[in-house]
Order: sequence, then structure tokens, then C-alpha cells
Amino acid sequence: MDLITTHVNADFDGLASMVAARKLYPDAVLVFPGGAQESVRNFLAGHQLDICRLKDVALERVRRLILVDVQEPERLGPLKVLSSRKDLEVHLFDHHGTGEGSETQAWTSVTERHVEPVGATTTLLIEQLKAQQVALTTSEATVLALGLYEETGSLAFPSTTPRDLEAAAFVLRAGADLNLVAETLQHPLDPDLIALLNDLLQSGEIYYLEGRKILVASSAYDRYTGDLAEAVQRLAELHGLDAVIVAIALDEKVEIIGRSRRPEIDVAWIAREFGGGGHAVAAAASVKGRTLVEVQEQLTRLLTERYRPTLLARDVMTTPVKSIAAEATVAEAERSMTTYGVNVLPVVDAKDRYVGTISREIVQKALFHQLGGQRVEALSSSGQYSAQPDTPFHDIETRMIELNQRFVPVLSDGKTVGVITRTDLLRSLHDDVLAGGRGKPKSVMGLESPGAARRRDLKGQLRDRLPPAVHDLLRAAGELGDRLGLSVYVVGGFVRDLLLGLDNLDVDLVVEGDGIAFARALAKERGGRVKVHERFGTAVVLLPNGFKLDVATARTEYYEYPTALPTVEQSSIKKDLYRRDFTINTLAVALKPRAFGQLIDFYGGQRDLKERLIRVLHSLSFVEDPTRVFRAIRFELRFDFHLSKDTLALIKGAVKMELFHRLSGQRLLDELRLLFSERRPRHAVRRLADLDLLRFIHPQLTWSTRLDRRLIELEAALDWYRLSCLDRTISEWVVYAMALAEVMPDQAVRDLLKRFPFTESERGAITEARFLTQPASRTLSRRTPLRPSETVAILAGLSEECLVFLMAKNTSELAKRQLSMYLTAYRDVKPVLTGKDLKALGLKPGPLYRTILARLTEARLNGEVTSEAEERVLVKECADRARSNPKGRA
Repeated sequence: MDLITTHVNADFDGLASMVAARKLYPDAVLVFPGGAQESVRNFLAGHQLDICRLKDVALERVRRLILVDVQEPERLGPLKVLSSRKDLEVHLFDHHGTGEGSETQAWTSVTERHVEPVGATTTLLIEQLKAQQVALTTSEATVLALGLYEETGSLAFPSTTPRDLEAAAFVLRAGADLNLVAETLQHPLDPDLIALLNDLLQSGEIYYLEGRKILVASSAYDRYTGDLAEAVQRLAELHGLDAVIVAIALDEKVEIIGRSRRPEIDVAWIAREFGGGGHAVAAAASVKGRTLVEVQEQLTRLLTERYRPTLLARDVMTTPVKSIAAEATVAEAERSMTTYGVNVLPVVDAKDRYVGTISREIVQKALFHQLGGQRVEALSSSGQYSAQPDTPFHDIETRMIELNQRFVPVLSDGKTVGVITRTDLLRSLHDDVLAGGRGKPKSVMGLESPGAARRRDLKGQLRDRLPPAVHDLLRAAGELGDRLGLSVYVVGGFVRDLLLGLDNLDVDLVVEGDGIAFARALAKERGGRVKVHERFGTAVVLLPNGFKLDVATARTEYYEYPTALPTVEQSSIKKDLYRRDFTINTLAVALKPRAFGQLIDFYGGQRDLKERLIRVLHSLSFVEDPTRVFRAIRFELRFDFHLSKDTLALIKGAVKMELFHRLSGQRLLDELRLLFSERRPRHAVRRLADLDLLRFIHPQLTWSTRLDRRLIELEAALDWYRLSCLDRTISEWVVYAMALAEVMPDQAVRDLLKRFPFTESERGAITEARFLTQPASRTLSRRTPLRPSETVAILAGLSEECLVFLMAKNTSELAKRQLSMYLTAYRDVKPVLTGKDLKALGLKPGPLYRTILARLTEARLNGEVTSEAEERVLVKECADRARSNPKGRA
């Protein structure tokens, strides 16, 4: 007799695998070794699947045992006795190896073993059915879908593989009823389950191990009679945890249930330590003769011994630290706090040793009492809790909460090497909430969730979207930084575009520490060159293959006055990102080996990318640097985003302050160049007009129907040019500048050319377009057709930009035709004969050459000559005419 079975307390993956296995072993008997989960029992109550009762099976008649979703004899309940039989043929189907290799050794005669790392055992059986072309009924396909969808979290768990998706497609094609699947797998929370979950949350401890968030909890709540495994799964899903391990006291035993959403946190290993088993992502064990407290203590010990606590003070702290000398005055402390945007400063003595801290609250009170000249040391707090770099993060969290302390200095040899604020604390605790955007975390019937989203890991995107050489370079940069004791990050537009799915290989690295020293080391390691800018702490690394990357020391900046260039000082990655223009540009990705690919988002950049918003970081952003307004418009148009309400209000405020008049012509011109180089300059000009910004280019520049019409015509002319003149380049932004100049009075254009430092070619092109093209336009538009040589005579010498502007400006189809012919054909016409040929014909070099070659070109253009022979005849005529009339024309 063939017997198909699964583990005790069978789930839908076990049930579905049994049903699938019977299609491969048609004469086999199905049996549960020890009950099933409540959801499975409820399903079977309404669906007959012909499963035998264990007591009705004569075990001595079993000759072949088919195990699905299980390998360990200990998980077979009464069927464990079969493991001692040497005459028994065993076939195994399971979707994760045990990691130990000992379970299959417990079976003396495993003849077939199908154990592979897919999301569900059902997937392995479906692949067998597909390979053998076994047909399924609609009911069977639905049961298989239940197993597949439950085990993979509806194909959303990290353990899901492409093979699971293909298996899902197979059962869907076979007629699986997804409505029934959804109804079966969605279970409402009853009051007893809510009480159990609350009890687990209250008793639980969260551990940060190997970069993962793990809850270890226990409960003696005995009123919940439902499926405990389902309750634990709900807890993991609702609270954004990477793994949950719980111990629940029942009548005569303690039930241990583990669920992991990250296979690297192997809950099966823990279950085996208690005599149980399972898979890396789902396991259980029953413990008798021990108390709940003893079990939980062993769980904690096992976890922390196997998985290293990741978060230490050094991982969370902000560094380097802005401090203030003990002898400084209160007034100086207030200026420092305002300059660097901090609310607490460590106080240090003459040898840079930590003395205490002083807060903005104390400073403000001291200033109110006219104590601005008082030494900081006299008002500093020296009894506050401090940490060491290796202090576990959990200890710091506990002390900050117990002492209501918002600022913890991190000391090494008596010196301040970092600080941890309440913001750092909250961010480290709940990165998962921040990664989830602005939507509220899931909550169910009063259960508050600390966050449903997970910390964002971009390793896969870096690997899949980047050329292998660039990916390897980032890996190497992180490893080099690790060897040098530096933290290295890739930042800014590169990260933003990676998340948007756009190509961008402009790599900017930020180094916490000496960025220039790192750049030199990287260049040496990769055989490249380095160009250093000592003043700004930046460098450019040029690699042998031509690739370059920018390296900067993590910096902070402040502005001495509105519109000034910033003063820059070394700082942390957090402060470095804070000095950037918009939240979408504050994203960074860690490159150090143990955190490679981890997204760092201090300021909500992911949220604003998702909501397609351009948002500044603080309310003085446009006051300190008004050019950010132009960048905001540029990004708004490039990505089809829109300005956030607060950012729009701040722009209007900056306009009212008239700050843009203080910008130098160079800084404003740089922004206009970039803005008009985007793909929709007409919309950019319109946006400038809407925000009342055109007047800062020139007071007499305004939006009008005429300007709008000209910009539309320019777009069409440039589209034509790009398609027709592939071998030529053009400064498109200059063409748009010509359009602005066209609608301004003559003197205003002269003022514009004087204020902005255009290059000579740019200035000449704009001057041509504004003051010198009118006669050409009239001539090109006259009714009498021009000969090609006449068209060339009119247009030769005009800049490429001016020619395109003329194309847009002329409404006459005749003129457009002449311009088109000149741009695509006439200007490339040249005679076959050259000066060398004229010399070979016996003509003496001199001004005559130019005259003859010009005449040949004219004849070619006008169709007077079409071959080299005809050109030679024309040369002879010109030479004869020149000899007969030495002072005349050829």
C-alpha cells in the first residue's frame, strides 16, 4: 500500500501537496498524522477530499511512504514508527532543506528525494504534474492554489521564486477558483485572537539581529482556541517584523511557533533545538516539562548566540559632532546652534574632552536673563547618561526612555565621537514605517502597528539595473571604505533615478571621513587618476575605462546671508543630505559590505517620489539659495511631478522678498541654461511666468500670446532639425533664449546681453537673431523664387541656432522650404575640383583660386555643371576671362 502524509497540524501547503501527490500515485491513501490547522479543518468540512482516518490505516501494509512538506520523523506524530522500518520505500517532497542533513538519514530507505528552495512544496508537485502532463479538475486546481498562495503569502513573501509564479499560472489555467481561495485564506480577527496578539506584544522584546527586526514573545493566554500558527503569521504581517518566535503555554506543554519573512533568519534551526522542525521560514516545536519562562529565556539565548546584534551605538550615532568649548559664551552657543541647526551641543574642555551638554532651552533662558556673556561650562549638564561606541542599541533605547533623555553623547577615551538623538532612536526603531510612505501602517481592531513596511534593500535593483562594471565598482568602493574605517554612500540623483527606473550613471559618493584620502586610495586600487579640490573636500576619480565618479567628504553648510554661496564644513551623512535642495535628492545607499544596498532616507524622499512631489527640506531653503526655485521647476517638468503646497508657498514668499535680484548673472544664467535644456522648455517658461519669475530675467519680459506661439513654433522646428540634421549639434537652450529676446524691446535685449555672461558665440547668436535676421526673412519670403546660390549667400555665416530660429519665425512656406534646403543640402554642396586641381591645370596660386572655386560652387548649386568634366570647362572659361581682363572678374 502507498501512503501519502504530511506533518502534524497540517497547513494548506501540506494538504495541497497531498492532493497533488495522489495524482502521481493514484492508488495511494491520504492520511493526516495528527490533525490539521483550524482553517484547513473548516475547508475540509465543506469539501470532500477522501482523506482516511489514521486509525483505519493498517500501517503494517504500507510498502511505500510519500512524505510531503515534511522530512523529520518527529513531525509525523504516530507515523514516526515507520522510520524504523528497513523494508519501507520513502519518497520525499519538501520545499526547503533542513540545513543539517540529518533528517533524511533517519529514514533507512529514501529512494526519491525532491527537496528544493522554492516558496511552497506544492510548487514541486505541480512541476511533476506539468512534466507528466497530468490533468487537474477545477476542484483539485483550487486546492493546489490554496497551498501555493498560503505558503507564499499570495506570491508576496521574499521566499517566493519565479517557479512559484509559473506553478500559479498552471493551476489558474487549470481552472483554480481564486474567489474561493481569497474567501478561504481571509480570516477575520475574533476578540480572543486580538487579546492573544496584544498579550504577545506586551510581553515581547524586539531584537535587531543581523540587520533584521525579530520579536520574541510569550503568552499564557488560554482562551484562544483557534490556529496558533495563523495567529503568529498575522503578528508578523501586521507589524512589519522580519521574524516572530513565540512560546505559548498550553495545558501540559509549551508550544513554540516561528515565522520568518527572511530565510536568513532560520526559525527551523531554533525549532530543532527544542525537538521540533519545519522550514527556514515556518517551524514549530512542542516542549514538555519546562516552564514558559525557561523556554523564553532559552529562545532569547539561542537567538543572540547565533545571530549577532547588529545595532550598536556606532551604527546609529551621528558623527562627526559639532561641539562647543567650555569657555565659550552663551551667546556664542546660540549662534552655533542656529548656524548648524541643532538643539543640543556637547561641551568640551581645552583638550577636547567631554564636559557635559548644553541645550537650546537653557541657552534661551540664559539670554532672557541677560546672561549672554556667561561661560557655557557654568550652565552645562554633566550628569547625563552617555554611551560607548559598542553599547548595544537596545540599552541606549531603554535608558533614553527611562531617563526621558533626548540626547546621548557617545564617548571614547573621554572624547565625544558621536551623538544619538531621539530622532536617531525613532528612525532606527522604525525604518520600516518610513519606508512605507505616508500611508498609515496597518491596524486591526485597536491593535496599533509600529509599521507594516520593511526596510528597503536595493541590492537587487543595483545588481539588475547597473552595468556589471559599475556594480562591481560600488562593491569595491564599499569594501575599500570598510578597510579604511570609513562609511561610503552613493547619493543624490543616482539613487533617485534608480528608484524611478531611469538610467543614470553619474555616480556621486559621499564618505564619512576623509573623502580625498579615500578617492586617492580608490584611484590607486583601480589604476585610475584623481583630481582633487582641497577647498571643498571633493575629488573626481578617473578610471582607465573612461568612467568617472565624484567623491565628497560628508559636509554640512550654512549661509552667511541670503543668496550667499555656502560655507562648508565636514559633517555626517545625515547633515550632508540635509544640505541638499529637495527631499527626492536626499536619498543615499550604503556601500559598506554588511549593509550594501541599504537605502537611507532621513527626510522622506521615498514618500515624495511615490507621491510625485517636489519638496524643500526647510522653510529658509529659497531664502538661502533662490536658484533652488529654478531647479524645482526643472525637476517638476523633467519627472512630471508637482510642487508640494508648502514648497509653492515658500517660492511665492521668496518672490515677494525680491531675493532674485541679488543673484549674480552667472548663477542665474547657469540655472536658465539647465532649465531650457530640459525636454519641455516652453512649459518651463510658462511656469516661470506663473510664478512671477520672468521679471527677474528682465523686468520687461512677460508672458504673451506672441511668446507662446513662438515657443510652439520653436518646438516644431527643433523636432524637424533633430530628425533632419543628425550629424550636427546645436545649443537648443540658446534658441529659446532667442525667443525671449524677440519679444523684448531693443534696449531691454542689450541690457540682458550685458547682465548675463554669455559666451561670445552665444551672445553673437542671440544678437543675430534679434537684430540681423529681419532682412533675411523678408528676402526668403519674396514671391520670386531664389536660386540656390542666392539662398546660400543670404544664410551662409549664420549660426546653427539662428537658422533654426529663422525656421520657426518664418510663416512663409517658401521661406521654410529655402531654409530646409539650405540646412539639408545646399550648404554641403562643393565642387569636385580643388585648389590642387587648379594648380595642376597650370593656374598660378592667388586670389583667382577663391574666385574660381566660388564660381564652381555657385554653378554646382544652380545646376549649371553636374560633372567634373563640366567643371574643368568652366575653370578654363574663368581662367581665359581673367587673362583677358586682368582687373576684372573671372
